[in-house]
Amino acid sequence: MRPARGSINMVEPASYQEAIITPDEAAVIAQEVRRLIREGDERSAWEQLRHLHPADMGSIVSALPRTSREAIVAVMTPDAVAWMFRHINPVQAARVSARLGTGILSTALAQVNPRMALDILRRLPGSHAREVAEAIGHPVGDPAVDTAPLDTAAGFMVTGFPALQPDIAVGAARERLRQLAHDQHNFTHVFVVDDGGQLIGQVAMIDLAMSLDDTPLNRLTTPSAGLVSADTPREECARLQRHYNLTQLPVVEDGRLIGVIPSEFLLSASVAEDTEQILQVANVAGDSADGPLLGSIRTRLPWLTVNLATTFLAAFTVSLFESTLARVVVLAAFLPVVAGQGGIGGTQTLTLIVRAIALGELVGMRARRLLTRELILGLIHGLWLGVLVAVIAALWKQNLGLALVLGVAMLGNMAVAGMVGAGVPLLLRRLGVDPAVASAVVVTTVTDVCGFLLFLGIASAAISLIV
Repeated sequence: MRPARGSINMVEPASYQEAIITPDEAAVIAQEVRRLIREGDERSAWEQLRHLHPADMGSIVSALPRTSREAIVAVMTPDAVAWMFRHINPVQAARVSARLGTGILSTALAQVNPRMALDILRRLPGSHAREVAEAIGHPVGDPAVDTAPLDTAAGFMVTGFPALQPDIAVGAARERLRQLAHDQHNFTHVFVVDDGGQLIGQVAMIDLAMSLDDTPLNRLTTPSAGLVSADTPREECARLQRHYNLTQLPVVEDGRLIGVIPSEFLLSASVAEDTEQILQVANVAGDSADGPLLGSIRTRLPWLTVNLATTFLAAFTVSLFESTLARVVVLAAFLPVVAGQGGIGGTQTLTLIVRAIALGELVGMRARRLLTRELILGLIHGLWLGVLVAVIAALWKQNLGLALVLGVAMLGNMAVAGMVGAGVPLLLRRLGVDPAVASAVVVTTVTDVCGFLLFLGIASAAISLIV
């Protein structure tokens, strides 16, 4: 890496050991940077950042309000911006780039690897991206990946990778690698291909380093694991990486090596998939804490509307027992207790099952066995919670009949919650629907309705014990 030019100079990488900071320290620095920018002192604000590791610098800058972000980037040189881009993810980099002028952005992107530049440009408005690409003066990506969907292997593979033929010696292979200078990615293996580009296998870099110069490369070649095609979903790439502990994935087309997904991109894909699964369970996929307000509204409002419709189903269930509630008004006080505990129990099970499905942990496990396990857990949880809530109700309301009804309803609803929390995602998967997307609304609705039905139904049947 080279330091920035001009009046503001970046520190050398050797200072990283002293510049690494904790999240709490980053928050303090970000607050000070915002204060200095509000006072119009952008140079002092930059001084707060210039000694940080570029990853910390990028996190702070990308999280600043738009006007503050523009002010701080205005005093950075293109070299400094490029250095920062190399250490942050494309989403953060695109946020920083959104208001940068064509000149400084094109100069900065020309200094980062083409894959990173392409990822950033894809996230910019079309006209701005075209202007920057033209200003760079050379392709920032490869035709094989420029138009590929970002959620496929082709969308985040690289087409510049170390590939050698099997008949060369280790010494010549090392020299060839020095000439290729693949310093932008952490390749752990060299790929071995024939004259037609057909993938034969791979050689670990450590084997190249430790072998004698005259050793033929084909003696060190091992089969390549985790082959994927260009249209393999990102989710599957992340699963292969986790399941087989791979550091890179070869992308092949009819046996010909067309690209490689290096370790840093595999890690990014795995993190992205895990994040998406978490957000989908809460029905906020595509949203972020600091994203555009309109985008958050578009993401959240439809699901909130759907959830509103399901709450009316629960309200309708309660309305069926108006006469019972009129005779024993105290029942209304305990409705949230039964329904709330069922919802929490169902969500616990749902979260574990969705995670297991995403990670492929349910392979070979029969649905009946899984449902039985969750039913037993629900009964155990329900028995404990039922006794506990019955004791509380008896002491609070001095009504043993109410306590008995409440305890039985809690036991039943927790059993239902376990079954529904496991059964709904399994059913949705069988129907071809992503369990992470729709499960939460269904589970919450079912546990609410069942909780009300059990509690008020049992209370209606045993009302003579309560009154």
